[in-house]
Amino acid sequence: MPDDYGYFGKGITGYAHYMLANEDNNKQSKKPSGGGKGGCLTLLVLLTLGAALLPLILL
Repeated sequence: MPDDYGYFGKGITGYAHYMLANEDNNKQSKKPSGGGKGGCLTLLVLLTLGAALLPLILL
């Protein structure tokens, strides 16, 4: 049963479908989430700056 690729079929056609599906999945998983332009550290810095500047604004 080495030529059986389950959902994708048997033989060379099944193999081709299997490889294309894996290639598509690998392309999608390599994209960084959020584009790498921020995250928890950015939020923490902004909240800290906001808390530090708030007393100056209220005066």
